Amino acid sequence: MHSPIRRIVVCLDGSPQGGRLGRQAAALARRLDARLIGLWGLPRPVPSAPETFARGSGAIHAVLERQALREHALLSAAREAFGALARLFGLQTEFRPVWDDNLEATALGAAGDLIVVGHPRLPGLPEGLTAERLLLACGRPVLIVPADWGGGPGGHVLIGWNGSRAARQAVDDALPLIPPDALATILVVDQAAPPPDTAELMEALHARGLGAAVRTAQSGEASVAETITKVADDLAAELVVLGGYSRSPTVERWFGGVTRSLLAAPPKPLLLSRVPAEMRPAATGDERRQVGAEGPPPASFR
Repeated sequence: MHSPIRRIVVCLDGSPQGGRLGRQAAALARRLDARLIGLWGLPRPVPSAPETFARGSGAIHAVLERQALREHALLSAAREAFGALARLFGLQTEFRPVWDDNLEATALGAAGDLIVVGHPRLPGLPEGLTAERLLLACGRPVLIVPADWGGGPGGHVLIGWNGSRAARQAVDDALPLIPPDALATILVVDQAAPPPDTAELMEALHARGLGAAVRTAQSGEASVAETITKVADDLAAELVVLGGYSRSPTVERWFGGVTRSLLAAPPKPLLLSRVPAEMRPAATGDERRQVGAEGPPPASFR
C-alpha cells in the first residue's frame, strides 16, 4: 500500500542542528518514497555601519549591489547544501529559500503532507516556522524532532489517547511512519477515553499487523503532559503521537494544556495533528458548556 505522505516539508537552515534534521527528514522521505521540500531559513544580510552612512545615488547603489551579492552567496551556498542532501539520499526535492524577514512563511508549510521541524526552533528560521504556528495554520501533521535525538521514528510508539477527533486524526497521520514490526502502546491518562473507543483503536492497530497494548495511568499531582513524558521515558518510546489542541488553542494559551506543554519540551519525536475548528461537528447543549468541546469523534483509522 502506498503511503499517503507524498510530500514532506522540512524546516531547516545551515546550522549543525539543521543539517542533522535535514538528514533525518531525508531518511524518512526515502523510506516513504516521498518528495522532500526544504524550507531553508536564511538571515537577510544587513549593511555594515559605514555603509549606512552612504550618501548620493552612486554610493547607495554600490551598497545595494554589495547587498545583492551577499544574498546571492548565501542563497547559492544553501541551494548547494540542499542539493548535496538530495544526491546523498537519492531524493526528488524542492528547494525553497525563506528569509528571516518573511512574514508569510507559515503558509509555506501547507505544501507538504507532513511537516518536520526541530526543537528548539533552528536559529536561521523566521518566527512563522515554529511548530505551533505550523500546526495551527496549515492543517498538516507536524513531526517535532528534539535537537539531541539521534534515532528515527519507529520501534516503540506511544499514543496519547483520549478518543477525540484530534487523537484519531493523529493516529491516522502516524500510521505511515510506524514500521510494520513496531510496538504501539495506547496510553489513557485519567480515564480520558471510553473503553470501547480504546478497544476499537487496539483492534485497528492489530488489523494492520502492529503489536498493540493498552496502558492506563493516573496523573495524580503531576500534569497530564508530565505523565505522558514519564511513560515515554519508561518505555524508551521512539515516537509519541498526540492529537493537538483537543481543546481550544485560546483556552490552552490562557490556562495551559497538554499540547502547549509538550510543544515546549517534547520528550521524544512528537507527531501532533489538529482538527481545524471548521471541520468539527457542532457541539451539543451539554458539550457547549465545556470549553473547547469537540463533539463525538467519528470512526476513522485507515
